[in-house]
Order: sequence, then structure tokens, then C-alpha cells
Amino acid sequence: MSPRLTLTIAAFALLSACATPREACLNAAAGPWRSAMKERQRIAADLARGYTFETRYERHRVLATCRGPGGGRYACWDSRTEPVTRREPVDRAALLARDRELQRALPVLRSEAARDSAQCRATYPAPE
Repeated sequence: MSPRLTLTIAAFALLSACATPREACLNAAAGPWRSAMKERQRIAADLARGYTFETRYERHRVLATCRGPGGGRYACWDSRTEPVTRREPVDRAALLARDRELQRALPVLRSEAARDSAQCRATYPAPE
């Protein structure tokens, strides 16, 4: 791939990731409410399955090939960190308590998101 094509693709990727100030404001306004809804969905899925996925990072020593000062190769030990995902049983009582807490908080979060979104629309009117 030519450097010019790579640069063009990178520029388009950066431009497509940008949001207008209005979009950024609306996303920030609805962020806490969206996070609470996603957490409730995750809790429901974990309760239905009976387990959750826990990812931990473990270090392993592996035999690798190293280069010496003269450019020669030799065997040496290296450390690698790898993610290991395991199934963990859920604490039903804790998840149900967290779900009830989120359920009580959702109306407040929804009204705050609506209020903040209205402020965003007033600050950044839609282009015509």
C-alpha cells in the first residue's frame, strides 16, 4: 500500500470519527442514562445465564528467539501477558439489588437526559 493511500485512509478514518458539537453534546447528555440501561441489560443476561465472564490478564514465560550484539540469534526467556476469560458464578442477591437500584435511578436519569438534550438543542440548533 502506498504511503499516500495510507495517509488518505487515515484522514478519512479520523474525519468519520469526529462528531459535530451538537452530536457530542447530545451524546454526553444521554450518556449516564444509556450506561444505566446497558448495565440493566447486562445484569438481566447474567441472571438468565447464571454466570458472568471475568477477564484477567496472566503473565507467562515463553521461550523466544533473541538477537545478540553481533546479530546472532539465541534462545532466551520472554514474558507475555495474555487475557484469560473465565466463567464466574453470579451473586444473585447483589445483582438483583443493583438492578433495583438502577430501576429507581432511571426516571431521574431520563429526566436529566431530556433536560440536558433540550439545552443542547437550544445551544446548537439543527442546521437547515
